Amino acid sequence: MEEKIITLATNTYQHAQVLRNILESEGVECFLQNANLIEGSFNSSVRIRIRETDLEKAMKIMAHIVEPGIEKMADTKPGRPPKPRILLPIDFSDYSEKAADMALDWAMRLNAEITVLNVYFNPIINTLPFSEAYVYDTSLDEMMVDMEEQAESDMQAFLKSFKEKARNNGDEKVSIKHQLVRGVAEEEILRFSVDYQPTVIIMGTRGKDRKAADLIGSVTAEVMEMARVPVLAVPEDFNYQGIDKIKNVLYATNFEESDFEALDKLERIVKPLEVKIFFVHVGPQVDNKWDKLKLDGLKKHMEERFPNTPIVCDFIENEDFWVGLEGFIQKEKIDIISLTTRRRNLIARLINPSVGKKMLFHTNTPMLVFHA
Repeated sequence: MEEKIITLATNTYQHAQVLRNILESEGVECFLQNANLIEGSFNSSVRIRIRETDLEKAMKIMAHIVEPGIEKMADTKPGRPPKPRILLPIDFSDYSEKAADMALDWAMRLNAEITVLNVYFNPIINTLPFSEAYVYDTSLDEMMVDMEEQAESDMQAFLKSFKEKARNNGDEKVSIKHQLVRGVAEEEILRFSVDYQPTVIIMGTRGKDRKAADLIGSVTAEVMEMARVPVLAVPEDFNYQGIDKIKNVLYATNFEESDFEALDKLERIVKPLEVKIFFVHVGPQVDNKWDKLKLDGLKKHMEERFPNTPIVCDFIENEDFWVGLEGFIQKEKIDIISLTTRRRNLIARLINPSVGKKMLFHTNTPMLVFHA
């Protein structure tokens, strides 16, 4: 009598791949139905099929692995993606110049347009509200005009140099736009990014040898915390030698559903580069079977999304996330760290800085941050 085949679950292609890997490692033979992979999108109705006699065993396995990060996967929206855009906020400092060099090279590889954004300070926002006891300082009007003229002058000088670099690098086809905005830098950058919808925001940040007080209030950290699009923070002390020297990219995972959305964005950003991607999880026990199986499943997903890119998946055994990750970064000569962070309320941000912000202030390696 022919053995009956049944559907265990129906889910996204990515989720189905992970579950199949786990089930087969436990001796449950299965296959995927409707797993027609189309470039740029994944079937969201893939069936995981097993023998009926394996159902009880499969359900016991499923009971152990249904948890955040494996239970739900973000669907990729169908359709052709828009032309890539890079938002480059600058303040005309040395460290924003380094970010600008990196953005220009990246734009060439992505065939992206760049919008250079400068937010100059508005003295009005820090004045007291009008009252009988308050006298308006008429010199503020003149000061604002001077600041706007200075910002315009600085922007034109920057653009002249920036476009000259583009021509010298053979990047003259890159579309370069610019915007000048008055206000508070982090607020205006976030507001502009909502309308502009860049593929990535590339910003410079001060070196780790600066005073802690300067770092805590950095504009880059605030944008990294709150932006809805990926943010690449380029440290002042990073020794940037050209986009061709970016060889190793690390993505730190905690096996959450947001990883899959982040990986879709990571693919779009780094696929044009010739890099090796390290997909790592930091945990206290290297013999954690479920974490290993999840990592193997995610590796299959990565290899399909990056068919021509070397993929390395590893489990870093360490009780301390920072120590484990930093040791791996040094050992493998990681050029870019990428991870997903969560937006938190103001109280939480004041009491406990996020993973991204902590890493930003403890490394000279550029950091690519995604939001869950």
